[in-house]
Amino acid sequence: MKKLLATSVFVLFVFVGFSQDSLKTLSYKPKAKSFTAEVNFNPFSSSPISINYLRFRTFVNERQAFRFGVSIGLRNQKAIEKVTQSSFEISLRPGYEWHFAGTERLSPYVGLDADVTIKSSSFSDDRDPGTRGVIKSVSGAWDPNGTERGFTRLGANFLMGADYYIVKRLYLGLEIGYGFQLVNSSDISVTPVSGTPPQPNKGGSTFQLGSNFNSSLRLGFVF
Repeated sequence: MKKLLATSVFVLFVFVGFSQDSLKTLSYKPKAKSFTAEVNFNPFSSSPISINYLRFRTFVNERQAFRFGVSIGLRNQKAIEKVTQSSFEISLRPGYEWHFAGTERLSPYVGLDADVTIKSSSFSDDRDPGTRGVIKSVSGAWDPNGTERGFTRLGANFLMGADYYIVKRLYLGLEIGYGFQLVNSSDISVTPVSGTPPQPNKGGSTFQLGSNFNSSLRLGFVF
């Protein structure tokens, strides 16, 4: 039902847009100072519209645009009273695009973007000494084994993509990229209820270089 409703709303929006387009000549592509916002669009999935992170663009002129993505996540759970597992993650993706002439509706582009992501995790047991476990707190993860381990990620990508303006102020797009990511895992420090704390579990690092592809269509709106 949700899939049918979302698809119906999208079709209605496009139909209204085409009806308005037929009344006058329109310029489909964004002008200077135009602002866009995007979501992921998978018309044949159970969840047609989804958001990995909020994505925005502001156009300097018809051929160039700043882009910015942001994602903020917070998780705090207490399966047992006074026993808390929490994590916080923030991701920032600034970038820049250069658009080509294309056609009246098609706007191909290349661009660059960076990725800066930080995740922190912790565990605390604030129960009375007679009822708590052997661990009072953990920083860097939810447990000594590294569940929900924190990390810092740095990356950069060269991008190629295209936007197709279905009607004025509404477009679908695809994008591919090639770049690198460096992920540094957080150290895990454990504070026991009693005794000497063990040595921190030092985090390692992972470096990746290669292509990346958003399998979803980008459904965007121009403001």
